[in-house]
Amino acid sequence: MTETNQTINPAPGARGAGYPRRFSNRDAQERWAGQVTTRTGLKIFVRPARSGDRAALERFFGQLTEEDLYFRFLSGIRKVDDARLEAMLCDSDDRSIDFLALDVETGEVLATAMLAADREFDTAEFALSTRPDVKGKGISWALLDFAVRYSEAMGIKRLQSLQSASQADALQLEREMGFSVHTCPDDSSLMVAEKTF
Repeated sequence: MTETNQTINPAPGARGAGYPRRFSNRDAQERWAGQVTTRTGLKIFVRPARSGDRAALERFFGQLTEEDLYFRFLSGIRKVDDARLEAMLCDSDDRSIDFLALDVETGEVLATAMLAADREFDTAEFALSTRPDVKGKGISWALLDFAVRYSEAMGIKRLQSLQSASQADALQLEREMGFSVHTCPDDSSLMVAEKTF
């Protein structure tokens, strides 16, 4: 289980209580940023992305393998382009937010979690990426747990992700966290992980 400070650990059952039904980097910076201890004892700092993170995100995505990039974007991109980076840093879209897991000593990005809600703000999709050299340290588990709690607190009713069927580690992680996992009806090479609040 992760340990969190009070600013990022609202009371159970507090879904939507005191929070607007939208995602906001600025609001999350005040109430959803803090140190988290992973299941392996590693301390990370989780916070929403902000405009000054561009260079750190470029370095982060530059360290991912082609396979990691494929799993994150479900496309064959080799480099994350300016438009995608700008979308991660922008706070003008009330239906999407990107959280960063940072090394507490260096401030370097270890992992990212993107949340994007539908127009009704009932269902949100998530995508997670972790740097290859820090996998197996509980960072992905801690960041997904964080994203789940944030989504529920913001009033999201269902969280889901589309994964490649060959991404066994991610699918196992989602099952461990209570997601149901099933084959995508439109494409048997993809799996859908879903959690309802």
